[in-house]
Amino acid sequence: MEKIRAIFIGDVRFDQCPVFELNTETNYFEMLIDKEMRYEKECVEEDDDFLIIKVKNDIATLVEE
Repeated sequence: MEKIRAIFIGDVRFDQCPVFELNTETNYFEMLIDKEMRYEKECVEEDDDFLIIKVKNDIATLVEE
């Protein structure tokens, strides 16, 4: 099963970096540890400060657009 995840580049400055996963039912990227923190899919895709990564079979691939 393929997952689409994202991280905000600015968060890598801190000791922990939240990871967001695309919920295809709601079309929102939701933070894995706090589902109430979320961003619309289009906002993440259009923001150059987010890295979008496909994860399949434990292999992560950066999505280049």
